[in-house]
Amino acid sequence: MRLRDVITGRRQIGADAVSGRDRFLCSLNVSSRFVVAITWTLMGLSAQFAIAEQGAIGGIRGHLERFCFECHSEDHAEAGVNLQLLATETSLAPHFRVWQRVTDQLQQRRMPPQEEMQPDDLQRQQLLAGIRTGLRQAVDQYAGDPGRVVIRRLTSAEYAYTVRDLTGLDLALDQGFGSDAVGGAGFTNTGIVQFIQDSTLERYLEAARQIADRAVLGAGPLTFYQDPGTIGFELSAVHRIQKIYRLHGFRTAAGEFGEAFGLEKFPRAFFVAWRYKHREKIGCPDSSLSSLADDEEIEPRFAEYIYQLMRRDDLLFPTSEIVDSWRRLPVPEGPNKELLLEVRQQCDEITKQVHTWQSRFAENADDPEQSPVLREDLFHATKTHAFEMDLTWPEESTTLEIAVTIEPAMKNTNPDSVVIWRNPEIQFLLNDQATQDLQPLRELVTLPIEQDLQFGFHPRGGKIGPDDLVTVGMQSLVLELPIPTGVNSALLQITPEIDTTFGEDCIVRCKVELLKAPPGVPPVSGLLANDTSAEFKSWRSGIFQFARLLPPRSHGEPAPSDRDPIPPLIDSKYNNPERNNFHSRIKYYRDDKFLVNNVLDGAVRERLDQAWDDVLGSFEFHDWWLRFIARKFETELGEQNMANLDTAWVDGLPTEARLHVQNLHREFHSIHASFEAAQDGHVEDVVHLAARAWRRPLLASEAERLRSYYRTLRTDLKLEHRAAVRALISRVFVSPEFLYRAEHVTEEKQTTALSDFELASRLSYFLWSSLPDEELRRAANEGELSDPQQLVQQSQRMLKDPRAERFATEFFGQWFGFYRFDQHRGVDAEMFPEFIDSLKRSMYQEAIAFFDHIVRNNRPANEILFANYSFLNRQLAEHYGVDVDLADERVLQKVDDVGRFHRGGLLRLGAVLTVTSAPRRTSPVKRGDWVLRRTLGAMIPPPPADAGSIPADDVLADGLSVPERLVAHRRDVACVNCHSRFDALGFALEGFDPLGRWRDQYRDGNPIDNSGELWDGTRISGDDGLHEYLASQQDRFHRTLCIKLLGYALGRQESVGDLPLVEQMQDHLARGGGLSELVEYLVGSRQFRYHEVMMEQP
Repeated sequence: MRLRDVITGRRQIGADAVSGRDRFLCSLNVSSRFVVAITWTLMGLSAQFAIAEQGAIGGIRGHLERFCFECHSEDHAEAGVNLQLLATETSLAPHFRVWQRVTDQLQQRRMPPQEEMQPDDLQRQQLLAGIRTGLRQAVDQYAGDPGRVVIRRLTSAEYAYTVRDLTGLDLALDQGFGSDAVGGAGFTNTGIVQFIQDSTLERYLEAARQIADRAVLGAGPLTFYQDPGTIGFELSAVHRIQKIYRLHGFRTAAGEFGEAFGLEKFPRAFFVAWRYKHREKIGCPDSSLSSLADDEEIEPRFAEYIYQLMRRDDLLFPTSEIVDSWRRLPVPEGPNKELLLEVRQQCDEITKQVHTWQSRFAENADDPEQSPVLREDLFHATKTHAFEMDLTWPEESTTLEIAVTIEPAMKNTNPDSVVIWRNPEIQFLLNDQATQDLQPLRELVTLPIEQDLQFGFHPRGGKIGPDDLVTVGMQSLVLELPIPTGVNSALLQITPEIDTTFGEDCIVRCKVELLKAPPGVPPVSGLLANDTSAEFKSWRSGIFQFARLLPPRSHGEPAPSDRDPIPPLIDSKYNNPERNNFHSRIKYYRDDKFLVNNVLDGAVRERLDQAWDDVLGSFEFHDWWLRFIARKFETELGEQNMANLDTAWVDGLPTEARLHVQNLHREFHSIHASFEAAQDGHVEDVVHLAARAWRRPLLASEAERLRSYYRTLRTDLKLEHRAAVRALISRVFVSPEFLYRAEHVTEEKQTTALSDFELASRLSYFLWSSLPDEELRRAANEGELSDPQQLVQQSQRMLKDPRAERFATEFFGQWFGFYRFDQHRGVDAEMFPEFIDSLKRSMYQEAIAFFDHIVRNNRPANEILFANYSFLNRQLAEHYGVDVDLADERVLQKVDDVGRFHRGGLLRLGAVLTVTSAPRRTSPVKRGDWVLRRTLGAMIPPPPADAGSIPADDVLADGLSVPERLVAHRRDVACVNCHSRFDALGFALEGFDPLGRWRDQYRDGNPIDNSGELWDGTRISGDDGLHEYLASQQDRFHRTLCIKLLGYALGRQESVGDLPLVEQMQDHLARGGGLSELVEYLVGSRQFRYHEVMMEQP
């Protein structure tokens, strides 16, 4: 009921018609209603005029005593309402909600009860007029009063969200705090119910320790990581390194089972270099290389590097080929969009050329799981290669097809090469066990194929063995042979050799590949060349130059996988102790010179160096290296480690070992120096953390107390730096300044405007259930939030942020009762085994996504009830019987036109229908009571102690259904008054089973009874009928929404001074206004922006 409805009695409910007097009052504006007594005199209603003169209560006390006190007195306060006591008060303000209910009951003619003495129409109007006058006086007195908000403690959810936004940690801390009490308008963020006990303090202390244990205190600024302790410190560093590598680097593959990334950087850099070269002709003469790089979203340093490379004239093959291709790009004559597109495409082709050469020369060019590696110590180009290849094949295969191919690896793309493929042999295996000896392929291939391949024949007249094959130029061969029965794998051996006697002295890559191979059977290949010729040495110099200037990867992974290159000092062959020792002990190898020197800017390089210092300083990295070197060079290490290394011992090492140890020693001391240098910064980081955590700038004395506490821990308690900083962090998180959302008070004024930082905090906890972000802090620091318009603008920004999903979770979840539905345990698992955790999560996510969509997209409030869409995944669609094609089992997507499947809107949400059911059956009582309370805001007294209950199951031996038992229950006079108000609302939802699925019959086969009749004779049938009824009650729903929103935002119940604001908000909704605009009304209100400190709250 709206304010003007309460004051004027305009609203028509049930059979009550709006009187001519009431219609006249409705036509008056608020100020005109102050002269209502005069207008009553003009209309001949002198009795009401007399009541108005006597005051709000005194003039109608006689009527109250005659018609109301018998049931609502000190001796008998039915429904907890003692009107005899309230009538003694001089103002209706302290208990205005009770008087609103009295007005509502009188106007609906529900009170007095039908069996009691009834007032005549004049007496009823006198009662209503007296109460309305009193309410009007209370509203005029307190309008806009901000109300007293008891200091609020962070709820368990707010605590968890705040810690997450401060530190990035998701520790599920809220689950250890227990359930929050509910108060005020029905939410957990109401200070008046937030009592704190010793056990609560202990939980806060433990939570603070958990947060502090995850502080990363290394060479860089303070950060946090999900895992605690030394392992967490190490993993956090690896995570930071990989994040930088992924964001700024590139690799054609990322190691074993990895994926390529950053491959767009080369074509974009080529394109930026071309645009910069021709910037005047294409119409951007003032553009810098940096700005053009920003346009293409690549690093300016990398663009500069490529541009300078393209200008060089001292390059060898194959880098010279890439530069020549870039220089052949079209020269523009003026701005031309079509030419830009053409050049971009040609830059893509140049990049393909780069990748082709990278693969052609790399050590592991043919393994799709690995990044091609071009490194001098791993580069092998010789006259011959001995290949061994493990073969497997699909079960249905009957033959093997083995291809041998030649590819050019030099500027001449069609050399006259001659390659002899010596001794091709194969051995078949069953479960890795040999079934026979190695056999020449010549003996296994079919006769026609043997004749085609010409085993033992050299086309240029050279001498070869009878089992050998020869290819000339870029010729390829396919060897086809049958697969014997009873085998499932094979070992192939073959040795290609370049023949420079009868062929050109050239460089080629030879490759052996199983055609139609299953995953995990990569080709094998190698470079063949006359490695003693002068031409080869010049060619190799060009390859190494290419590897340095245009590498296939900008970096190596911080922890090389089993197939990635490892440091050159270590024997990299598989299954040897050195390699195994590296992977298990040393673990890390920094290989990112190209990225550091040519891509990263100074700030990112510094963060990367700090992360590498942290990872190498997180365990005995340098000592493990030292032990390895001592073993490898067979020298006695004794008790030495990097911290107490004997210089004479180092000087006596072989040159290679000595240089390596000296480098390690310098690095060790450099890392520890960086740790020590960062200590003062860590303390200041905690001071800054405290300012954010406490949601305001620190006083100078507060900051100094924190620093002093750290110094005391170091000097008096002798704690080492990291332990002292962790203790300091714990202090920040157990401080009342963090745990409580305090707002300043003053003794000089009754109401005080909130400070900008208090407004920022109130706004952020309203919409995000968490602390202000950087932009909100900036606005507060600059004093912008004192301007209501700025406050409103910030609220609209925040509602578009992903964190606004928390508003859908916390506000709508608590209001409508599906909060934390993913933890719901109110379903009988034996009867409903399909109610598994994944389904529960999906139902919860469906509800959150629905309300998040409404808020983010500023949808009209009526869509909460009547939306014809929902958010489903395949699991939910199958559960609900919604016949739509959804590809993803878990990810939700918006589905329109779902009303035909009885979905869409609040009342058809699976989570809501489940929480309003009993464990084994539906509950029309729970559902009806829920509809009346939650959506229409009705006040229903609790059932009497002897009200009884309905059996737990929906199929009983006596054959009575749940609706039939409720009909019997309602015959009790003590029960019918309440049940007549809501049972029909619950019956309308009987078409939904306890898990929210649509059904046409009960488990025993009887048809669903989904109709009922309200106290006033209104008949409701089915969920569509319930929607029609609620459509007629939209004003009540709008009022409930406004009151709930106000109560959630302010952490208190509605007060009499809120009624004009609630009226404005209702008018907005009645005009079809959206939810995010409704927030504007509230955020810009005096109630939101001010705080009461002395005034008694009505």
